[in-house]
Amino acid sequence: MDLLQLSQSALASFARCPRRFYLRFVRRLEWPAPITGSEQAWERSLRRGEELHLFIQQAALGMDVEALVRETGDSDLERWWESAISHPPPQPSGEVYTEIEWMVPVGGHPLVARFDRLIVAQTEAGIHLHIVDWKTGTPQQATRLERSWQTTVYRFVAVEASSQLTTDGRAVAPEDVGFTYWQAEAPQAPLLLEYDQASHEAAEERIARAVADIEARLLRDEDGFERTTDLDACRHCPYRSYCERGRDTPTGLDVDEDYEEGGESLLKEQEQV
Repeated sequence: MDLLQLSQSALASFARCPRRFYLRFVRRLEWPAPITGSEQAWERSLRRGEELHLFIQQAALGMDVEALVRETGDSDLERWWESAISHPPPQPSGEVYTEIEWMVPVGGHPLVARFDRLIVAQTEAGIHLHIVDWKTGTPQQATRLERSWQTTVYRFVAVEASSQLTTDGRAVAPEDVGFTYWQAEAPQAPLLLEYDQASHEAAEERIARAVADIEARLLRDEDGFERTTDLDACRHCPYRSYCERGRDTPTGLDVDEDYEEGGESLLKEQEQV
């Protein structure tokens, strides 16, 4: 049988368009090679964001990356880097992990979260977890980020996987999980999101509902994953040519949140016992 490996990328893509999810994560199709300048600009935006994440990770490990940033010759990337140095996000003292991946089972399937930065702080009251995520697209409002699949998945996984950090094997309380979004185009206004038990239960229900929907659709293969009816969303989808909804990507295309985290397939063959 098939084992679903889930992530915020996959769930965000599924919510936006079931067919897009199917093409990207089930069939593992690459989006068409760039055929216009706007498509090339979109891909460059994606790569630029990945480079910033890499430089921040290397700096956290004690490497001097200043010269590497300059060598890119990318003025936007240099500007973002300067902002990250001059206006770093507020964060508690503690053990810092960069680009760390945690996984928890959901309905028998692994749900993976890859954190840009995860800080484990020991306090008198116990362990406090703080997530920091670097964003390079258009700045978003806290209300939108609060509703995003990334926020839902990351905070849920942080709580559910935190039992490995405690001496008694109990999970960290949702109230002890903080989340800061640092946005490169608004570096002096980091967004701090709080968490609580009610939000954690709502996240668990939201994830379980999406997984059940995906499983039901997989029984019908491609027929289970219809195209979105939101043609406006198609204008900003790099898979649109597969659906015969045009080939050109519009100018001004921003990087979607579900393209900021890997593009691995969700389907892995499970050994037959």
